[in-house]
Amino acid sequence: MRTKTLSILILLINTAIIGAKAQDFSSLKPQKPVALYGSIGAGLNFYSSNQQYKTQDPFAWNIYGNLTPSLYGIALPFSFVITQYSKSYTSPFTQFGISPSYKWIRLHLGYRNISFSPFTFDGQSFLGAGIELTPGKFYLGAFYGRLNKAINEDTAFNRNIQPQYGRKGYGVKLGYGSSNENISFQFFHAQDDTASIKRYHDSLTTILPMENTVIGSSWHFMFFKRLTLTGDLAISLLNRDMYYQRIDSIGYVKVPSLVQSINPINYSSTVSYSGQAQLVLVLNSFNASAGYRRIAPDFLSLGVPYMLNDVEMISASAAASLFKGKLSLNAAANSQHNNLEHMLSSSLQTRTGNFGLNAFLSQHANLNISITGVNVFQKDGLLHLTDSVKMNQVMWNAALSPVFTFSNSYHQQTISISANYTDLNDKNPATTAQASTQSFSSSASYALFFSQAYWGINGSLVYTQYKQQNNVYRSAGLNAGASVQMLKQHNLMTQASAGYFVNSSANGTVANNTTFSFNSSYSLQKHSFGFYLSYILTPPVNLNPLNVVNHIPIAVNSKNLSGGLTYACRL
Repeated sequence: MRTKTLSILILLINTAIIGAKAQDFSSLKPQKPVALYGSIGAGLNFYSSNQQYKTQDPFAWNIYGNLTPSLYGIALPFSFVITQYSKSYTSPFTQFGISPSYKWIRLHLGYRNISFSPFTFDGQSFLGAGIELTPGKFYLGAFYGRLNKAINEDTAFNRNIQPQYGRKGYGVKLGYGSSNENISFQFFHAQDDTASIKRYHDSLTTILPMENTVIGSSWHFMFFKRLTLTGDLAISLLNRDMYYQRIDSIGYVKVPSLVQSINPINYSSTVSYSGQAQLVLVLNSFNASAGYRRIAPDFLSLGVPYMLNDVEMISASAAASLFKGKLSLNAAANSQHNNLEHMLSSSLQTRTGNFGLNAFLSQHANLNISITGVNVFQKDGLLHLTDSVKMNQVMWNAALSPVFTFSNSYHQQTISISANYTDLNDKNPATTAQASTQSFSSSASYALFFSQAYWGINGSLVYTQYKQQNNVYRSAGLNAGASVQMLKQHNLMTQASAGYFVNSSANGTVANNTTFSFNSSYSLQKHSFGFYLSYILTPPVNLNPLNVVNHIPIAVNSKNLSGGLTYACRL
């Protein structure tokens, strides 16, 4: 079966190469023989602080590039990043890919990615060959290549490197339809190479070689030009440990020879499923959707990195546009939980809801309002949990932000106000005192820019309050700044700002903050240069350590200076 699959893939690739050659030779004259597009750049950064624990290195540099060479119209994109910490290339020598196409034929060579479905193969790159054919309403996609590079355990213990087996895989996707209505079927298989790494230490026993086969289907149908139904379904056969003994039957049922030829069954094998569906209604000024998603506890596809299983979710949303688009309303809610097979000691449930409003009050005024609620709680599973052990938290967040703008041919003014309140209520009697918090933040800012003089000023007032247990931390401050565009072409831009914040805490004396920032940039037709500088000063205060331990204010008696230079060139 595997040999036949690879033979078909090689045959399809040969067909695509013939098409690609036809494209190349037929378009040599109108295309440039060699061309180069993209950008390169570099940066220098420095940081100085008198704090005991530094958050940045004192000096850093980087060189990067995003280049696209073109040979007779065929683009060969690659990128690279080099820093003083490490070197990571995405170039022809390490990670290079090309996808030439001709009419309905697209060939993939090198490091490439083809998306099948969210449950079979998605978000995983391969090093190998692939092809996509789209004649008319038909679709055929196939690939074969390396999914994971073999990484041996670091026997010198110099670095914390997670070892992994080398992994190869292949897949095929068949589909029919248009962008509005289509259906497809997918097949994916991956297998680790047990001889690809050396096992030196006992810690490596947790890294097991796996083999996986996934069969799936996806669909997208439209009804009455208003109603859309989409969905995905997949079944996975997974061998969690290829070293386990192979079995030919399960009870009195013999394993089919076709299954054994593709993915041999052993004592670590599991069969599981996943699926999701969504129904969407779209009207002129209203739309709504309802969705369902279920991923069984043992479901896993080696072609989908970072998949979360053992979860069931129900979601719904609605949005409306009223008064000729001047008022927009939207709302959404979802509920999800784990422990689908009731095999865990407890289950965790999350319920989320949000409401949003955007109103264009006039040509000068705009208003945004949002409210969000989240409830996270545990329920009994195999064990009975008391109230002092269960997680049970409710969080509410409300935000309000009106914006006013006024402009003419001489200047532009912007006034913005924002207020944000968050309440976290921990209903567990053992942890409520430590975990329950309330926070409030608000700001009012004003900006004035003179369009013809190319300079402007801005200022803002900021207030923040955070409450936890008996401690209340408050901060109020002012920021002021100015900007100007200089030279004849106005391509030298400079900005500067300064701020002062008064801080207070109910459980101790805290220091105030003084901030300064400066940045400048200069750009030519293809080149740009930049410079920035930032300084934050928190002067020392006489503190009683017994009063401030475990409380919020931690940045006291500190001086932090940071800056940098940047350069970029467009080719």
